[in-house]
Amino acid sequence: MVQKRTNRGNMIDMDALMLKNEEEIALGNMKVNARGDKLGPGGKIIKSKEEAGREYYDSNPKAVVKTVSIKDNVDTGVTEAKAQPTTSSTVTKVKKTTVKKTKEIELPNGDIEIEEVEE
Repeated sequence: MVQKRTNRGNMIDMDALMLKNEEEIALGNMKVNARGDKLGPGGKIIKSKEEAGREYYDSNPKAVVKTVSIKDNVDTGVTEAKAQPTTSSTVTKVKKTTVKKTKEIELPNGDIEIEEVEE
C-alpha cells in the first residue's frame, strides 16, 4: 500500500488507483492498456503482458540472465584451508613500520612535490 501526499495535502493510495485503472487504455501510440497488455480493435486484449514477455525470452536465448553464485568458489577455498592441519609451531615477529610524515607543496606551475618532514 503506497500512499502519496498531493500538493494540496490529500492522500492517494497508488496501489488501489493502479488496480482500479489497469483495464483502461493507456495514452500514446503503443495500443496497450495500463497493465501492459497489447490491445486490438475495440480495446480487446490480443496478447497479455506475460505472454509477450515469455515469447520474447523464448525467441532471444541470449536475453536470459543467468544467476551464478560466487559464494561456492569462496567456500571451497575455506574448506580446503580448514582441512589441512597446521603442524608448524613457529612464532613470527611482527615488524613495526614507521610512518614518515610528509608535506605537499604546490609549485607555481601547478605541480605538487611531496617532501618529508623531520621531527
